[in-house]
Amino acid sequence: MRVAQSPPLTQGPSWVRGFLGLFGLGKTAADARADEKKPAAPPVPGVVARTVQQSRETLTGIGESVASVWNLANDNRLARYVMMIVLFTVGLGVLVYYIEHWAAPTGTSLEGEAIQITNLERGLWWSIVTMTTVGYGDLVPKTTPGRIIGFLTMLSGMGLTSLVTAAFSSLLVAQALAASSGLEAITSVGHTLITGWNDRVEAVIQGLIASTPGGKPEIVLVNLLDQEKLAELKYKYRRISLRFVRGDGTSEQALERAGVYKAANCIVMADTLVAPGGEDLRSTVIVLTASKMNSDLKITAELMISDNEADIRRVGVDDIVLAGQDAGFFMSAGALAPGLGNAAREMLRASGEAELRRIDFPRNLRGLTYQEVFQSYRQQNILLVGLISERINVSLDDLMGPGTGWVSGLIRRLMAEASSEILGQDQEKIQVLWDPGDEYIIGTTDAALVITQPLTVT
Repeated sequence: MRVAQSPPLTQGPSWVRGFLGLFGLGKTAADARADEKKPAAPPVPGVVARTVQQSRETLTGIGESVASVWNLANDNRLARYVMMIVLFTVGLGVLVYYIEHWAAPTGTSLEGEAIQITNLERGLWWSIVTMTTVGYGDLVPKTTPGRIIGFLTMLSGMGLTSLVTAAFSSLLVAQALAASSGLEAITSVGHTLITGWNDRVEAVIQGLIASTPGGKPEIVLVNLLDQEKLAELKYKYRRISLRFVRGDGTSEQALERAGVYKAANCIVMADTLVAPGGEDLRSTVIVLTASKMNSDLKITAELMISDNEADIRRVGVDDIVLAGQDAGFFMSAGALAPGLGNAAREMLRASGEAELRRIDFPRNLRGLTYQEVFQSYRQQNILLVGLISERINVSLDDLMGPGTGWVSGLIRRLMAEASSEILGQDQEKIQVLWDPGDEYIIGTTDAALVITQPLTVT
């Protein structure tokens, strides 16, 4: 009698072979050869070492982040106290939860009261309410160790809350003192800078108020005016945004604090307060510095001596006003042409019945003739009397490009010697065209010079 033999285990079902493989059994010769070709698994100590290394790197990254936050807090007392409140709140909230469960593992205190801080969320909520000295009373520790933690939380809350309040008050006072002393950094956009000081600055401020829609321009004064005069100015013009930066207008730091990078206009007054007798040289330096810091800044400068006009035009000024240059006109007009001086003053004065103004042409009027634009404005009761054309300066670099060969160098040198008139370096950047002709085509750099009713100031 023959007994049937069962097949070898290596030929059994796949689940059987897989189960035996867990114990290293049931392998065929082919399986053994394949195992020999496989790379050996790293030893357990190597795995532990890598795990320790990864943990160390993670902890190092966390430590660096905490250190950077702490350094930031060290530079700011208010931030340091706020961070301490957050750390105490979270730490005490977690601690009271674990203390309550440690002291009452069954959920009931020795007095027979059920504990209320049953999870971390409740612990954090209790800590927040206690640290901020609100004390709702909806959650309270029921064990003696938990009440000790509560007492410490109350003391921490009173102390840290007082510190935060004091630091915040000090910050507000410091900002107010910085603003009043002219040490505040201006962050406005599109404001007007007025550098220097003389007895004509207030007239400029009044003109800006009258010419600004709504009568509330943003003005920043940059000078070394004394505190008493500054306080008087601030009170007098308290209805507008008039701020002050104490510093020398020739200094880049002072102009940077005044927000020159985001300013729209700069009015450089002849500073008789700091440089009597050298006002024009000082104004030239201010124009050069401001135009280099913000090439889009529109700069108007006041000069004391007309002979210095060519020098200041070379450094990037847009418009120039000569101090006292109109005195001769008004004096002679009063004697030889009665009424002419009054009419001119009426147009120049912002509060008069008629005002001489510049208006940018809307897009639909550009490309039309001067006659067509004149009729369009006439229908709006606006009298067009001329144009203001802004010339775009072209440099040698714009004409020649970045070429560095000897031919380019020769051409550059020849043109530099004879191109001051060609490139218009000594010409005015802004030109006034009185009645340019009916067929003149309005260009993209032209603006309207009109006589109209003054703006309503509210």
